[in-house]
Amino acid sequence: MKIYSVNECTRLLAGRMKKDYIFSHVAVRGTISSVHTHFSGVTYFTLLGEESRLFCVIGRMGSSFLTRNLMSGMEATVIGDIRFNTLSGWPSLFVERVMDIHKSRNQEEKEDMVKELEREGYFDPLRKKGLPPFPFHIGIISSESGAVVHDIVKTAGLRNPCVRFTLYSTSVQGEEAARDMADRIREACRAEDKPDILILARGGGAEDDLGPFNERILLDAIHESTIPLISAVGHETDTTLSDLTADRRASTPTQAAEIAIPERTVWLSLLRDRIRELEEGRKSCFLSKKQEIADMLISMKEHTSPKGLQDLRREIQSQVLLLDQQKEMQLKSRYRSVLESLMSLQKWSSGHGN
Repeated sequence: MKIYSVNECTRLLAGRMKKDYIFSHVAVRGTISSVHTHFSGVTYFTLLGEESRLFCVIGRMGSSFLTRNLMSGMEATVIGDIRFNTLSGWPSLFVERVMDIHKSRNQEEKEDMVKELEREGYFDPLRKKGLPPFPFHIGIISSESGAVVHDIVKTAGLRNPCVRFTLYSTSVQGEEAARDMADRIREACRAEDKPDILILARGGGAEDDLGPFNERILLDAIHESTIPLISAVGHETDTTLSDLTADRRASTPTQAAEIAIPERTVWLSLLRDRIRELEEGRKSCFLSKKQEIADMLISMKEHTSPKGLQDLRREIQSQVLLLDQQKEMQLKSRYRSVLESLMSLQKWSSGHGN
């Protein structure tokens, strides 16, 4: 048995397909997806069938006129030669003509659903829930097998190590993915220890792989969620209906962590401000009460006997002393809590660098 190198094998496949007339001037009809034009001028897209897909290429010379009406979601008939692409390792249809372009049934259904969602206020900015300024508990709805969870936790840890996470593991691709993600959102909303924010995330992928994030069952769960939700699906160029329905949209999972969690410098600044406010409030309160008591003594001096005034002064001084002790205990307790948090964050900051 002859052993071929990879180059020999791919050249053999390419040569056989090129010689076989059955792969020449082939007309194929399907739904267009993932249209992308390279900076070199070559356009790539995928032609989708019910259970399969075919990768298509339009050369630089043909891109200017063949791609004029070429948009994802449209249905079209493309004509060209099927060749084995030795660089990518799979067959591709090199397109010479594009015919009979019109909206696919799925595209029409999607547009109808978008109109309905708009009427029901799913995309209304005024109905979006605000994010809590300082969350301590983040729920992540994503696949536990990908790098998405690691990226979110790592980024969040650098911004604030005090934040904790709960992973609601789910499938993010396939027929049952939308229902699975919707169930995880509802599970988080019913939890006894509810997260402060939910992050719905998955990494990049082909446009047709993001289909579950456009399904109504998931959009309903996002819209009905009682917890603010950030959608972080795909890359910057990918936009799904989940992004539009969510309370906030992040272009990547890493950016979702940055949106949800303020940097530690913000926390430290807030703690310093609170300490200063406590000190100023204590001084202001004591000075105000002291003045009130002085005014009261002056007023009562004119209407009270010397002995009665002396007894009253002693009683007031006793009450003021008791009030001072109670206030001091409360302030010491609050100071201790704030300083412990500040020292913890400063210790973590010095150990990890600024």
